[in-house]
Amino acid sequence: MNTIVTSKEAIITVCRVLAAENGLQSLNMRTVAKKCNVSVGSVYNYFPSKADLIVATIQDVWQHIFHMDKICKKVASFPDYVSWIFESVQSGVAEYPNFFTAHSISFASTEKGKARQVMEGYFIHMKTGLLKALQSDAKVTPSAFSKNFTESDFVDFVFSNLLSLLMKQESSCAMLTEIIKRTIY
Repeated sequence: MNTIVTSKEAIITVCRVLAAENGLQSLNMRTVAKKCNVSVGSVYNYFPSKADLIVATIQDVWQHIFHMDKICKKVASFPDYVSWIFESVQSGVAEYPNFFTAHSISFASTEKGKARQVMEGYFIHMKTGLLKALQSDAKVTPSAFSKNFTESDFVDFVFSNLLSLLMKQESSCAMLTEIIKRTIY
């Protein structure tokens, strides 16, 4: 086997391709090493365990699915931002079959701490983006929120419903965006 040292980024790129073709469950050190044309030890130099390799791959797939910095400039309203998130995850699911459901289900147990932290990190990132989009939406009625119904509470509600729609593999979030419009405008 070729023992040429490769980069961490090259390994992750191969992992992302494998995950897209065969799902996360297809990742193992030997397969990745073979695809990278390096020794298994070279992969272990960057990733001490299969779990670390999978966590890094999950993180890379999430980054590939979302380009949050670009969207903030493109979206004019909160409902549009919600639709963008839904559509981004849907296209990610199309590119990485079963990623969203397999990732969220397989890492629900506490023994998968690192993977769960990655998932929660992206969820926090998405909620932060949602809150910024809500606060930037000039059409929001000033009386829409109160001490008992805060913007943060609303974002949590919207995000939970987004996850539910995605887990059910719904084809649209139109009903959710309609509820949003009727609530905040």
